[in-house]
Amino acid sequence: MIILIVGLPVFTHKISNDLNEFDKSNKYIALNTYYSWKDKVLFFLLLPFSRIVISFNGVTDNSRVLDWTIRFNKKLIMQWMGTDALLAMKRFKENTINRKYIDFATHFVDSPWQEEEVKSVELNPKFIRFKYGREIKPLERYPDIHILSYIAQNKQEFYGIKKIIKAAEKFPTIEFRIAGMTKCDYKKPDNVKAIGWLDSVEMEEELKNAAIFVRMTDHDGFSVSVIEAISIGAEVIWSHKAECVHYVKDIGELNHAIKIAIKQVEDREYKPNQKTIDFAKTYYRKSDLMHNYIKELNNVIKK
Repeated sequence: MIILIVGLPVFTHKISNDLNEFDKSNKYIALNTYYSWKDKVLFFLLLPFSRIVISFNGVTDNSRVLDWTIRFNKKLIMQWMGTDALLAMKRFKENTINRKYIDFATHFVDSPWQEEEVKSVELNPKFIRFKYGREIKPLERYPDIHILSYIAQNKQEFYGIKKIIKAAEKFPTIEFRIAGMTKCDYKKPDNVKAIGWLDSVEMEEELKNAAIFVRMTDHDGFSVSVIEAISIGAEVIWSHKAECVHYVKDIGELNHAIKIAIKQVEDREYKPNQKTIDFAKTYYRKSDLMHNYIKELNNVIKK
């Protein structure tokens, strides 16, 4: 059975590879219907032979791909990813939301806050984890205590650079290493180091050596970098509430959480947090996540 996966390309190809690895009874095909004409043509050729379409994006405007999905009466799953939920809530409030696709679809989310957001536009999503991190071997002991974060170069404020700068001013002896950003758009203290875009090997090394990982985005899906930081025993400070993280909402809470995280690392004699490592092994195991996702897909197909 063919299952077509469309939407955000960074996720669709990865999930299709993962699902094909664990489900030999179906063929998962990721198609970049946003930017590839070849894939758009393939979608229309393959659609009549498919049982289900998965959109890795909640769609609340117009989509030819989803128009044809409905026309062929194919099952449709929307996997909500983050800012798509914000856009849906904005359109719902302004009464400009297109409900054609969302009322037809079954909805999956992978975080508790997305679940509430999607519910707010009068839908009934199901919370299903599917993201996991790379298998990174934790250090036995950190050489020092510094803070790692990721900030996209062209979305610095959205990723929380102003909060990071204020925290760095409060902790002048702690180095704040910022991946993804090559140049800061704001005046920063010397202990904030922009280390630029890193490949996977370089990022893995940074994660291993960071006793504390901070992510202060204005909005998020369930971040893979958070999962990876948890899985190697870092103290994770995040602007979203989840298991094994220090949840913070503002700069005052961020400073307090950093202070607590530093003490926890010191109390462990610079060893990674074994409790979060064990938690990740239980809840973010690739094979378990994929088998559960496949089970949920089959439940939708059988309806």
